[in-house]
Amino acid sequence: MRKTIEPRELETLASRIRWIIRERQIKQVDFARALGVSANYVYLLTSGRKTSISETLARLIESTYGYPAEWVLSGKRQGKDEVPYSDLKGDIIGKVKQMNNEELRAVAAFVRSLHESDRK
Repeated sequence: MRKTIEPRELETLASRIRWIIRERQIKQVDFARALGVSANYVYLLTSGRKTSISETLARLIESTYGYPAEWVLSGKRQGKDEVPYSDLKGDIIGKVKQMNNEELRAVAAFVRSLHESDRK
């Protein structure tokens, strides 16, 4: 179950960047490399010494990590208690773990049908 984040916890750009890095379980240097920026630049962002980024970089974070650019830039959230989260695979695996056998069979049949349609 996902922890509910209080709005004040993600008020700053620094806190949102740190949160993305922590949620993705990556190092700052890997985050920097994936975005084509220096590790020092990411340090400046996460330390709060740099307080803004370009819309282009926010969109790159969105396309690379799945967090909405608007949220990265402003902290505006999609829902009352919702924090943008892009771990689709983790979310799906969590839901699959909660399914009963009948639901699992239905999902397996669906996945097989996708695989079979790829062969055609």
